[in-house]
Amino acid sequence: MKCNVCEFGCEINEYSRGRCGTYACAGDTIVQDPDMGYMGAYPVSIESIPLLHYYPSGKFLQVFSAGCNFQCSGCVARLLASGKSLPRSSLTPSQVVERALQQKCLGVVSTLNEPAANYYLFRDLAVKAKEIGLLAGCSTNCYFTAEALEELGQFVDFVNIGIKGYSDKSYINCGVPSSAPVFRNISQLFDMGVHVETSVVYSRGNEEEVIKVAEAVSDISTTIPVQVMRFIPFGDAPIELEPSIGEAESLCASLRKHVDYVYLFNSPGTEFLNTYCPECGSLLSDREFHGPMGSRPVKLWISYTCNCGNSVPVKGLTATESFSEAGFIGGYRISRAFGMVHAVLTCLGILDDSRLIETWEKISDTETLMQIHHMIQQPYSYLEFIKLIAEKANVPEKGEELISFIRTRLELVQSLAAENSGHKVYYCMGSPLFALNAGRMENNLVAFSGGVSINKQLQKEGKPGINVSPSFINEHNPDTIFISGFLSRPLDEFYDLCRQYGIEAEAVKQQRVYAIPPSWDFGNPRWILGLMYIADRLYPGNSGIDLKKEADEFYQQFYGMSFEEATPNRSFHRPSSGIWPRLRCTHA
Repeated sequence: MKCNVCEFGCEINEYSRGRCGTYACAGDTIVQDPDMGYMGAYPVSIESIPLLHYYPSGKFLQVFSAGCNFQCSGCVARLLASGKSLPRSSLTPSQVVERALQQKCLGVVSTLNEPAANYYLFRDLAVKAKEIGLLAGCSTNCYFTAEALEELGQFVDFVNIGIKGYSDKSYINCGVPSSAPVFRNISQLFDMGVHVETSVVYSRGNEEEVIKVAEAVSDISTTIPVQVMRFIPFGDAPIELEPSIGEAESLCASLRKHVDYVYLFNSPGTEFLNTYCPECGSLLSDREFHGPMGSRPVKLWISYTCNCGNSVPVKGLTATESFSEAGFIGGYRISRAFGMVHAVLTCLGILDDSRLIETWEKISDTETLMQIHHMIQQPYSYLEFIKLIAEKANVPEKGEELISFIRTRLELVQSLAAENSGHKVYYCMGSPLFALNAGRMENNLVAFSGGVSINKQLQKEGKPGINVSPSFINEHNPDTIFISGFLSRPLDEFYDLCRQYGIEAEAVKQQRVYAIPPSWDFGNPRWILGLMYIADRLYPGNSGIDLKKEADEFYQQFYGMSFEEATPNRSFHRPSSGIWPRLRCTHA
């Protein structure tokens, strides 16, 4: 039988479950795989989905399952999207709705994997939610057939539609023949009264595609928000595809010629997360970076009408207080927790996806994830995290080898720090005005190296940090500034911003600003290299650390390749982008 959910129109029979791998035949009817359910359900703020013009600060229950009809390079949730080797025993729609009521959520929202792969499951959930007065929505690539889209529009209240580009070529890169159905469906959902926001990935070189997307969206309505997702190269995607934050901001400025509301994500410190009046330019809602593809309001958005009289098309009332997710929970941060587990397993020689999933199942309950979130913030407690994962994966001896390697280097840096201390350090992510939380691993690496982190003076926290003023940096006058290895910014852009903001700290005057190598300070065991990098920069000529030698030893021992061979991206678990030529060099 032909599946009518999406435009691929797969044949579903006893031998084929379709492109998504999630459908089956029951007589003369196509049904959802009977074992399919929701693998996770966590309360989140709506801005973490992200939606910015819908029930601002509202608390929703985020759910996800497995499967996708697209095949995108650098997917942030690759294993969930592929559906390979994933467990099917999970939450039913009735259980999800019950949990949403218990946690006093406004509604439910399907994210991380594509709802077209779980269409009948999601339909059941949305219908049950709406029967008891809850809202229902999803993040989707929106490749539905016109018939399925007509039905979808009857049971969803809101959608965030991820657009891959304007041309057919941009969709072919995801294994999809045409972009036309997506724009047709955006128009149809908007006309049906569904709240629509769009997101488009911006990778270096596809600027014209992003501009044409904005033009196409404006043809439907200039009031539809366009969220620009600055491409962060995970998986096998090369780091050259990552545009700088400055490049992304310039592109967003040009998009405002076409649509009224343009937002930039994955770019800490950017002002393009704010809402400005398209008529007079006044600031209406101030937001800050809140993890991958997320944001949060700095203060509650009370009025949707500007002093000039222009009204912003926002649906629903602002919540009386903001909801803040704990630890890894919420939005796409759960995918980063998954990546951190994956990173340790890779160093332990476990590259098989099924082994990864088996281990994840053993530690993915909320309580254990909270414990892990605390473990990964300190150098020595991180060793307990390695031990936990190694035990769950039944390779304790390999865990001990990795722990021994790291512990030896910790002792080296510890002895160095005992002789050198008091150096003031500021740690930021992406922008000089986005400070990482005081308790995060990066700042603890500074303290471990004998430095004094000025971030410890911050009185509040965000995820992973907060916006600060130039005066905060100038008053504490750091001797050295480090830029995160996860979301970074080229040094020339960084120094330009310092001049623009009037940042005159000693670190800027002496040009002691350093960008940590990709993923060397958080998210994977390579932080031990980041620690040595920090120590070497704090005590130049006095550290006795041969960084190249240390990096080569780590890569050879735990990745089976030399450091020179690696072309790293922002991935936690991969040492190199592209094809990783050697599966392993055994080191047990």
